[in-house]
Amino acid sequence: MSRTPGAPGPTETAGATEAFERFVALLAAGPVGPEHPAAPDEPGPGLPSWLAQLAAALFHGQDEQTARRWALRVHTALGRLDAGVPFAVVHDWHAHAVAPLLAEVSARRGGDGAAPEAVRRLHERALAGERATEAEWTEALGPALTQVYGHAYAYADAYATASVNARAYAMDNDYGEEKAAEFAAMYAKLNTDANARSYADANALAHTRALAAAFVDADERAFAQAYPFAYVHVYALADAERAEPAGRDERYRAACARLADGLAAALERVAP
Repeated sequence: MSRTPGAPGPTETAGATEAFERFVALLAAGPVGPEHPAAPDEPGPGLPSWLAQLAAALFHGQDEQTARRWALRVHTALGRLDAGVPFAVVHDWHAHAVAPLLAEVSARRGGDGAAPEAVRRLHERALAGERATEAEWTEALGPALTQVYGHAYAYADAYATASVNARAYAMDNDYGEEKAAEFAAMYAKLNTDANARSYADANALAHTRALAAAFVDADERAFAQAYPFAYVHVYALADAERAEPAGRDERYRAACARLADGLAAALERVAP
């Protein structure tokens, strides 16, 4: 039986299907650390560690059907990139997917979006070939990371736990129902606000310099060593955390789907 010239034959089709299933299996295995090797048997350049981490985290953040459709899109884009995946994809993803999402989160929380916008501008400059200094990256990333970690903190759960414990303490010490409720509310707010600030400040301090160093030099290894899969989780949590409890999982998945779409689009924009 003849086939249309240029069309893939059965063997080629089977090989492509097998390669895609290996790619899905790699993502399904979960995010891995910076020493994880690329996937040399995949078509195209394989996965640098930073991209393997991002892709696996985003794959797990979506429902199964959506994740597989997205994985096929990413796999197809990677197959075009014989020259490898440039670090510009990192800048593109942050400028066109991450920063807009975080700006919307900031606006919902009453912020002006200045922190994520400052970081977005630096990524745009990098995409245009303009190299910002490490000091500029540090100055922008510090407030932005403080804000995003603050948004991602599990405030409602922490407040509820603190309130229950404070009320139990008050009742054990004969405060009475009304006074116990007042004490619980006051303690829970003070305790949870302080813990949220500490969480945000500590994480921003821990991560700002590492990301600044990676971004300023377009350093793939440094970015991988910053464990970018964890940022996927934080970005999605920042969007989902203040949703009603029943809707948090859905909002988290929606945020991951949005970030995943942005990563696929960044890969597709790379010239082969």
